[in-house]
Amino acid sequence: MNHFENTQILVPFDFSEDAQSAVETATGIAEKNDNVTVLHVIDPGQLYGFDDNGGYELGGGLGTVTHESARLAQINEKHQHAALEAMQELFADSAYQGIHLVTTVDVPAEGITKYASTNAIELIVIPSHGQSGFRPSIIGSVAEKVVRLAHCPVLVLRG
Repeated sequence: MNHFENTQILVPFDFSEDAQSAVETATGIAEKNDNVTVLHVIDPGQLYGFDDNGGYELGGGLGTVTHESARLAQINEKHQHAALEAMQELFADSAYQGIHLVTTVDVPAEGITKYASTNAIELIVIPSHGQSGFRPSIIGSVAEKVVRLAHCPVLVLRG
């Protein structure tokens, strides 16, 4: 008996090898790929020119982007479309047929947990460390926040 037979599984995806392994794990434990959603969260701070510390980057920050919501929506849509196309290429193999590919613009941990709670996700499968490769502690900061914020169980995969 497969405990995850009809479980809706979310896999946060940042294009890292560890995230790819998390997708493999999720599709392996899911009864069918239709139960797996792969979510790429685009950090708005990076889109709008903020650096990791919340400051402005010189020459590419918000000073060059107007505060018009239509302009920001266009930036969001462009990056979401590009990320979705890249994910579709990565998961074009028939082994991934049926998985759902989704993108959103949000702070990563909050975007993951918001998506999970509003879409009846029952399990989140996340690598302990993502694309940055920076390992400041036993568990990565995004994974740690997801564990604290999620309404559902979180399976954290060691890298």
